[in-house]
Amino acid sequence: MTTYGYVRVSTQDQNVARQMAALEGLVEPDNILIEKVSGKDTNRPELQRLLNEKLGLRGGDTLVIKSIDRLARNTKDLLEIVDILIKRGATVRFLDNNMTFDDTPERRLILIMMGAVAEFERGVIRQRQSEGIVIAKEAGKFKGRQAKQSLHDKVQALIASGDHTNEKIAELAGCGVATVYRIKKAMTSA
Repeated sequence: MTTYGYVRVSTQDQNVARQMAALEGLVEPDNILIEKVSGKDTNRPELQRLLNEKLGLRGGDTLVIKSIDRLARNTKDLLEIVDILIKRGATVRFLDNNMTFDDTPERRLILIMMGAVAEFERGVIRQRQSEGIVIAKEAGKFKGRQAKQSLHDKVQALIASGDHTNEKIAELAGCGVATVYRIKKAMTSA
């Protein structure tokens, strides 16, 4: 009987520290599977490894995850993943809700409701983001996501010119002041 941890962030740039801290003391570091890919579907290498009949979780094993949305972003995928693991005799535990799922009708109902709420929250966030982009475009302030390297180069050039305050550099580059400070620090330590 082994306890595994599953950690997922959507992009390579996102940090897994928050999820890793939650698993500390509960899961051996060697048993934590980390993915930096979107959760839009179940085609994720580490998740597939957990679900694999021969290599993945077995009866008596436990899978610990910080929150439901780290395992799946929609209720259908969530139920399919948890069902596969439970049918194998594994247990699935979500830390944020302090819920452990095994094969009982009550737990399944709770999982369905929690999954639906997580999916709803994600939809609301996307809707708010879209509305904010429309407003920013109308105000002429939306430029879309800039390529990181070109933003980095622009900030470096503005810093090197010595003509602007950190706040003005951030405004001209279209980034936050913290980004200016980070790049400035990297330039001085290089």
